[in-house]
Amino acid sequence: MKICVVSDSHGRKKSLEELVGSNNFDYIFFLGDGLSDLRGIDSDKIKKVSGNCDFFSDEAETLVFDIKGVKIMMTHGHKFKVKINTSLLLKYAKERGAKLVCYGHTHKSNLEVVDGVMLLNPGAFRDYKYAVVDIDERGGIGVSFEDYHK
Repeated sequence: MKICVVSDSHGRKKSLEELVGSNNFDYIFFLGDGLSDLRGIDSDKIKKVSGNCDFFSDEAETLVFDIKGVKIMMTHGHKFKVKINTSLLLKYAKERGAKLVCYGHTHKSNLEVVDGVMLLNPGAFRDYKYAVVDIDERGGIGVSFEDYHK
C-alpha cells in the first residue's frame, strides 16, 4: 500500500493535480491548507482534512481510520498546537489507538516515533515537499520524504 501525504499546498494547484494524477499511489492524504487546490480533482483515493487557512470548509479537522489493519490519524495540527510541540497530538492519537499520525501546519518535515506512535509531517507542498508512506502486508510502515520536481 503506497500513500502520498501532502500538506500546505497554498496555491500549488497545478503541481498538486500532476502529483495526484500520476496514479502512483493507492491513497492521497491531504492535511489541509489548500483544499481549494483540490477543486476539480475527482478521485476516490483522496482523504482530506481542513486546515486553519481552509475558510468555510465542510471537511473534518481530524480523521481516524484503519488501512490494512493500521489505525491512522490525519489532522492539520493547528488545533493541537503542533508549532509548540506534539504532546497534545500524541495524547489524542494514543487515546484513539492510532499507530500513524499525519499532520501538517508547521511547514517542516518531521518523522519521529514516540511511545509506539509514528508522527509524520511531510513538510509544505508549497515548497514542493511531500512524503510517501508504504504499509506492508504485516502492517509495517516505511516513510520517505520527497521533493516534487516542477
